[in-house]
Amino acid sequence: MTRRFDALNRVLLALAGRLAYAILKLYCVSVRFVNSPTLQRVVNRTPRRPGIYPFWHSHQLSLLCHLGRTGAAILVSRSRDGEYVARLAAAAGFRPVRGSTSRGGAEGLKQLIEEARAGRVVAITPDGPRGPRQRVQPGVIALARSSGRAIWPLAVGLSDFWEVPSWDRFRIPKPFSVAYAVIGEEIHVPPDASEEEMAAIAKDLEERMRALETQADAVARCLRRACGRVDLPVKP
Repeated sequence: MTRRFDALNRVLLALAGRLAYAILKLYCVSVRFVNSPTLQRVVNRTPRRPGIYPFWHSHQLSLLCHLGRTGAAILVSRSRDGEYVARLAAAAGFRPVRGSTSRGGAEGLKQLIEEARAGRVVAITPDGPRGPRQRVQPGVIALARSSGRAIWPLAVGLSDFWEVPSWDRFRIPKPFSVAYAVIGEEIHVPPDASEEEMAAIAKDLEERMRALETQADAVARCLRRACGRVDLPVKP
């Protein structure tokens, strides 16, 4: 009986993930993601840039819409809710790695290091899963140091969005809004970096990601309102 229940539960979870993704796709169609093909090509096609792509926790929905099918490995909580997120992420084309800073964190980080060393793209929220908001935690720096892969800061700008009153001020793109993604310059973490050096790199990454978000938002708003010539802050 237990085996049958477990099998049924797995089937229901798989169906729930695919159904949720189908609904998400319909919603995402209403958002005009200006450089989604370019973003996917840069991350996972030509030229191939395997590495670590950190983005703020509040940008998850936008990236779930438009960074799927790249096969990027992402860290997902081992909680019950995390199981549904993992199924949704898998349906969207990501490679879920189970773990978090609170549950299975060490094991999750180890798996991400293996994914990065294998030449796969790793996407991570350095301020997740509980914050503080837009504060880079040491995990992403440790990941880069241990894997030898570069960090490529990533931000998604939105012309119009709702902001959820949560710790991360989670963003929900409004229908018919414009989204624009920016990938910053690469950051390398030396394999012998000290704790002080890692803290300094984390601070630098934090400042870059905040600046990228501001720039990407400005570009998205300008593209939405046709304000004339737009100077793209960073070319992918």
